[in-house]
Amino acid sequence: MTRDNEIDPEFEAQLKGKMGWKCPCSLEIIDKESELKTVTCKKCGKTFKTNRNTEYCFKCENKH
Repeated sequence: MTRDNEIDPEFEAQLKGKMGWKCPCSLEIIDKESELKTVTCKKCGKTFKTNRNTEYCFKCENKH
């Protein structure tokens, strides 16, 4: 049986790189749900994603 401290650090870095992980802290992000929601602008009808509580796209919000 292999212990974690016996794993070659270079091999571990290569493996994480192939899996798309930058560092161990990246594991916490994987299970997190996206805070973005899809919204349709009430003025022009454009559909966009945002994390803000708004009913208008940036362009219409500035005109509004």
